[in-house]
Amino acid sequence: MTERQFLYTTIHPFPVGMPIVNIRLFHHEREITVPALVDSGAALNILPYDYGLELGFNWGEQRHQLPTGGLLQGAEAYAVLIKCIIGSFTPIDLAFAWVDKPSNELRALLGQINFFNHFRVIFEAYNGIFKIEPIEPGSMDGNPSFGLDDTIFDRS
Repeated sequence: MTERQFLYTTIHPFPVGMPIVNIRLFHHEREITVPALVDSGAALNILPYDYGLELGFNWGEQRHQLPTGGLLQGAEAYAVLIKCIIGSFTPIDLAFAWVDKPSNELRALLGQINFFNHFRVIFEAYNGIFKIEPIEPGSMDGNPSFGLDDTIFDRS
């Protein structure tokens, strides 16, 4: 599959654009489309609390708590696995840290675990664009699960 090019999005109050892409998230029979910041400095994919509720996750039923740090120090987060479509690419399962902060306080993020394990990203801020290209499964060395233990993710 070939790469797709996206425009940087201007977000107030920042004077420059940010690499934001709309992603479609699926869980059971529910689907939402949300903007997500493609963040090579983020360790994890982040899902704000209200997005998780819209997808039908139940906070009280989560079992696999994740440690948080940085800007999320002190926040609660749980591991959830969500089917995701970016642009016209093939759907994939992405691991998210579902965080107890709403989307008006915290943006959805696509980070190192495990978005960057599935996609090659080229940032060209000077041109106001970024490119995303799926990594072909046969081109990955090692375990395609990237060391993630599927048993920790809530699929219910």
